[in-house]
Amino acid sequence: MKRREFFEKTGIGTAGILASGFGAISCQDNNSNEIKLPKKPVDFEAIRNDFPALKKFQAYLDTAFVGLIPNQVKIAHEKFLNDRLNFGPFPEHNSILGIWMRKMEELREKTASFLGAKNNEIAFTLCTGCGSNIAINGIKWRKGDNAVIDDLEYPTDFHILNALKKRGVDVRIARNKNGYVSPENFEALTDKRTRAYVVSHVSYLNGFKHNLRKLADIIHSFKGYLIVDGAQSIGGINVNVKHEDVDFMSGIPYKWLNGPNGLGFLYVHERCIPDFEPDRLGWASTNDFISMETMESNPLPESAKKFEYGTLSFEGIYAMDTALDYINQIGIDIIEKRNLNFVNTIYNTLANKGFKFFTPIENGSPIISVYVSNENKIKTELRKKGIYLTARRLNKGYLRISPHFYNNENDINNFLDAFENLSNI
Repeated sequence: MKRREFFEKTGIGTAGILASGFGAISCQDNNSNEIKLPKKPVDFEAIRNDFPALKKFQAYLDTAFVGLIPNQVKIAHEKFLNDRLNFGPFPEHNSILGIWMRKMEELREKTASFLGAKNNEIAFTLCTGCGSNIAINGIKWRKGDNAVIDDLEYPTDFHILNALKKRGVDVRIARNKNGYVSPENFEALTDKRTRAYVVSHVSYLNGFKHNLRKLADIIHSFKGYLIVDGAQSIGGINVNVKHEDVDFMSGIPYKWLNGPNGLGFLYVHERCIPDFEPDRLGWASTNDFISMETMESNPLPESAKKFEYGTLSFEGIYAMDTALDYINQIGIDIIEKRNLNFVNTIYNTLANKGFKFFTPIENGSPIISVYVSNENKIKTELRKKGIYLTARRLNKGYLRISPHFYNNENDINNFLDAFENLSNI
């Protein structure tokens, strides 16, 4: 199938990508404090105006590294800063901190809804790794216990688990074959002392996507926990923590949610909340501090809020709130379909030319990695042409391409044309 025909059949074409229609209103006035979200039906060409950085690139295909933010998120940052700068006036019996915390509770509800969770199952953190630390270190490990991880996992979780070896915990590694790790690979390493599976929903290396539900069924049959890093899936594809039956999932908004840095979030299944203790405590750990003399304080909340110990990035809260509104207005199902169509276009075009991939076929994630020689040289030459992606080497060199909904057909064509001319260098 020719590339143009593929775009037309999959609905990525410029005629109204994904049958998106026309007439979207984009936020183009940087001096306005009004946050205008995309109108439905969505015109993806129009909303590219919301992302000023796109004008600098022939193709920005590196969302798995850092996602671009729209004007609307910038305005949300500025709104917070203006409120902080002017510091009032506030309604009677209100304070600026109270207003910030109400915004946090609004975002907690939106985040829960976005993940298919309940409000009491969401905690805010500083980063994805904070959530991993809370979940992994919250297990009551005993000498002789073990955890299973795969070799496509993000380094943070390896560091956390490696520290447990000093306590006599065994870390077992499921090895990928052609970029794929099956639930059966995990099951083969599992026994009655296995306390947890620790995985990335989508691998940062090659975009491999785990079947979380199958992993959950296996580890739960051994009375263990499924702990998931959702940094490379949340916002890029549809994620429902209840359907997948995960116990913990951590995430951040600065990649696929097109939001701020310095803020993270953690889903904790309500069945796990009573048995897991926070890895640290602070003023936010309780509703009140009763007595300095007796050092008595109220018990921890019976919700995931027990894992929030101090003042958060409220500027990040405002920005993530708007970023999530932006994603919701488009629709995560539409975004997922669009992202997977981009990836399929890249796969089909390059596979027909004989290229091999680190990413399994029909993987279902917004990341695809293609093997190359001289990966860094190719990346450098692509950057000279205004095409951004990630180059890595794991036994063999490869390029990681991660398109998002703000990309279009021209971006994909620009990459494919440039890459095919450079692939033999």
